[in-house]
Amino acid sequence: MTNPFLEPEAPPVHVIESIPVQGNQSLPSQAIAAERIPTPEHLVIFPELAHGGMGHVHPATDRNLLRHVALKRLDKNYVGKAFYQDSFIAEAQIAGQLEHPNIVPVHELAIDPNGVPYFTMKLVQGVAFSDWLDKKRLGSIERIEGGIEILLKVCDALAYAHHRGVIHRDLKPANIMVGDFGQVYLMDWGLARLIRGAPASGERALMNAKGPVGTPDFMSPEQARGNPKDVDERSDIFGLGGLLFEILAGFGPYGREPDERVTLKRAVSGQVASIDEACRSYGIAKRIRAITERAIHPDVDMRYARVTDLQADLRAFLHGGLHLPQRRFAKGELIVKEGDKGDCAYMIVAGRCRAFRTVEGRDETLSVMEPGDAFGEMALILFEPRAASVVAEDEVTVLVLDQATLNEGLGLSGWTGALVRALAQRFADLEQLVRTSGVRR
Repeated sequence: MTNPFLEPEAPPVHVIESIPVQGNQSLPSQAIAAERIPTPEHLVIFPELAHGGMGHVHPATDRNLLRHVALKRLDKNYVGKAFYQDSFIAEAQIAGQLEHPNIVPVHELAIDPNGVPYFTMKLVQGVAFSDWLDKKRLGSIERIEGGIEILLKVCDALAYAHHRGVIHRDLKPANIMVGDFGQVYLMDWGLARLIRGAPASGERALMNAKGPVGTPDFMSPEQARGNPKDVDERSDIFGLGGLLFEILAGFGPYGREPDERVTLKRAVSGQVASIDEACRSYGIAKRIRAITERAIHPDVDMRYARVTDLQADLRAFLHGGLHLPQRRFAKGELIVKEGDKGDCAYMIVAGRCRAFRTVEGRDETLSVMEPGDAFGEMALILFEPRAASVVAEDEVTVLVLDQATLNEGLGLSGWTGALVRALAQRFADLEQLVRTSGVRR
């Protein structure tokens, strides 16, 4: 079940020095009676926002605190059925104990006079991660960098939950909310399972029921096979890898398959798609593809052992700048030309390049560069023409750094930039002195 708690504009803060604030219910009494919607005295209930397999979510206003909340209620058809009622209450109790900035806080849990269980929680302003992804172009820096930043916050929530002995078991973009001001919330703990304890209902609890659990597109093979005792923290790591796959490729780790039955069969047999093939047309860095491949490995022992291990690799990837756009050049192709205006710099990811300049009509090799080497930065920093040409010695892949990226990475808009430009200018002056003196290097 997803919880798209959306508000187009945040309301201003109000103060009414009396409690409870009077007012009628927003829903007609016929609808309340027909659907058995809880209407506690301290809440004003509004029309339904979302619903899932056995629950419904309504926005509501607390008459005492004037706080906007979300009320989740059990569907009327499941009221009084122990299996469903217990699992609904378990969801609230699990989420209520997971106090973390990236997990939506639960305010209260109760059963109304008609026997309908409900709980209230924070009303999140923002969009589902699935909608966020839909608006970002595949292969773009915004999608890769922004998506991984969101995923890092989901990792924070999961690492905490695992520390408390809880696995989520239903990681997917629709269960992540992205707030208007950078907040990220991991939602819907209805399929969560305890791994360091047991519910009072024991083996008859939903969390212990056998059968596939989760959403097929992002479900680990062991979840798909249906034995809950085979599922642990590494199953959530597969889900994180599936989210990463979605960020990079635009679909989940079992490929683009509209038939859930086919997807489930692929999950059962561990037929994960090739991340290399899925990203072939987008120029995605090998390092992040390798991270994804490890996270979604069908063999649980080959995956990351802990969320924090995956998280560390994701952070290192971002800090290394390997999410930047890539370009490929054929052997013998000119990458930069001496004398041209420099509008970007490059870092070699694969292959070798040769830097040279033309002296008296002949090419003079300055250096041969390999993966990890950068070039073109002088012209970019000093806003001057290229001092040399660079040609691909092999088939070459480079990361492209434009002015905005360089400024952000080096802080060139502040004192660091002044220092870097001063050093670069001295180097350029020395280079010019060497040239005019006729000294050969």
